[in-house]
Amino acid sequence: MIPESFDSEQQFHLIVEAAPNGMLLVDESGTIVLVNASVLHQFGYEREEVLGKSVEMLIPGPSRSDHRQHRAGFMKTPQTRSMGGGRELFGLRKDGSEFPVEIGLTPIKTTKGMGVVASILDISERKRLEMQLRRTERLAELGTLASGMAHEIGTPMNVILGRAEYLLQRTADEGMKKGLATIVTQVERITKVINQLLAFAWRKTPERRAVDLGEIVDDSLEIFQERIAQCRITVDKTIESSVPPVRADRDQLIQVLINLVMNSLHAMPEGGRLRLSLARENSCVRLGVSDTGHGMPEEIRSKVFEPFFTTKDFGKGTGLGLTVVKGIIEEHGGTIAVESVVDKGTTFWIRLPVDEAQAASVKRQ
Repeated sequence: MIPESFDSEQQFHLIVEAAPNGMLLVDESGTIVLVNASVLHQFGYEREEVLGKSVEMLIPGPSRSDHRQHRAGFMKTPQTRSMGGGRELFGLRKDGSEFPVEIGLTPIKTTKGMGVVASILDISERKRLEMQLRRTERLAELGTLASGMAHEIGTPMNVILGRAEYLLQRTADEGMKKGLATIVTQVERITKVINQLLAFAWRKTPERRAVDLGEIVDDSLEIFQERIAQCRITVDKTIESSVPPVRADRDQLIQVLINLVMNSLHAMPEGGRLRLSLARENSCVRLGVSDTGHGMPEEIRSKVFEPFFTTKDFGKGTGLGLTVVKGIIEEHGGTIAVESVVDKGTTFWIRLPVDEAQAASVKRQ
C-alpha cells in the first residue's frame, strides 16, 4: 500500500519504522497493513501476528464495539486528531494485560483508498508519576491534619487519661473500675491512631548507629511475653551466630517488629506458632517473621502496604501500620516482602544492608 504523498512504499516504511512512538497503518476496513517495531514492543507481538488482522485485537474487549463505531465515523469524516485530544484509552497486550495509551490519528490517502496512521504512546510511566504526585499531595494534607489533631485532640485526651487512671487507683467500686478501665482503653486507642497518623505523615529522620537485630528481636518479644502465653502461641527463634550489625535507628526497628508481631498474633486467635529468623544474606541481614495464622488471598496480600488499607472491622484499625513499617525499612535502604497462603500462614521478609564498617571492625578484633 503506497501513500500518494510519498515517492515510494519503501520510503514510507522507513519513516514509520524510524518513528520513536508506536505507529501502525490501518485501511478502511480496520485491517492492520503496517506496524513498526515500537508497536510490536508495546503490545508484545511478532510482526506476522498482527499484519492482516483487525486493529480491534489491540483494544480491550469491553471497548471493541465502541472502537468499531468510532473508526467507521472517522473514516466518513477523516480529520487529524492530536495526541491527548481524545478520551482515556487503553491498549491490550498479547498476554492479556491492559495499559494506558494516548493515540494520535492522521488520515492519509493511499493507492488503495483511505487509510489512517495511528501514533501510539504508552503513558504507563506518566500515570504512575501522576499517581505518586497525588499521593504526595495527599500526604502533605494528611501531615497538616495530623499535626492539628495531635494538638487539638491529643492534649485533652491526655487530661482524660490522667484523670481516669487517678480515679481508677482510688475507687473500690467494681462497676466504677470497669467503666474507668474502658475509658483508659479507648483513650489509649485514640492516642495510638493519632501517633500512627503522625508517624505515617511526618516520619523523623532515622538516628542511625550500629544495631544488633538479635537484640531487637528479643526486646520486641519481651513486650508481648504475657499476650503470647495467653494466646497459646509457641515461639521459635532461629538466629545465626555472628550475624553482623545493621546501621539503623533502634527505636524505629523496634516499632517495625512490634507491628509485625502484633499482626501475627491477631492472625492466630486460636493459638499457633510464631517463627522469627535472622541470618546473613550476601550484603544484607535477612529477618523473617512468620505465623501459622489464617493467611491472605492474593488480592489482599498485594495491597497490605497501601495507606489506609485494612481488613479489620471499622474502628479497629487505621490501615497505616504496615505502611509505616514499609516506609521505615525503605528509609534504611532495605526491602520488605510478604508471602502468604490462605489457612497456612504469612511470612514477612525484611532485608537490611549490613553495617560494613562495623562488621569489618569486629573482624579485625
